[in-house]
Amino acid sequence: LLAVGLLLSTSAALAALPDSAIGQTEPASATGSALFVSCQANEPRCGAYLQGVLDMMIVARKAECRAPRYDRSALRAAYLRWAEQNSYFMSVHMVAGAERSLAKAWPCQ
Repeated sequence: LLAVGLLLSTSAALAALPDSAIGQTEPASATGSALFVSCQANEPRCGAYLQGVLDMMIVARKAECRAPRYDRSALRAAYLRWAEQNSYFMSVHMVAGAERSLAKAWPCQ
């Protein structure tokens, strides 16, 4: 039910956007490369962002999957290991690589 509501509100938001806004590229600050640089520099926002992504994954999966929810350095390390091997995510929105890296590090069984 929550997923349906989210889908409907996302669809409504997209419908309200002017046509020119729908096809826009992501701002440089929202790309995977920006997150990678932030995590390499050990900036606090890197760990906070990854923790937020993990929290959303836990809500969506309805399972914690043994991920270290409050250990931002472990989340950061897992992301950096993954991102160094998956550079094709550098040009897309940072949430794509963040979610994939955390799902790979702590898969649900």
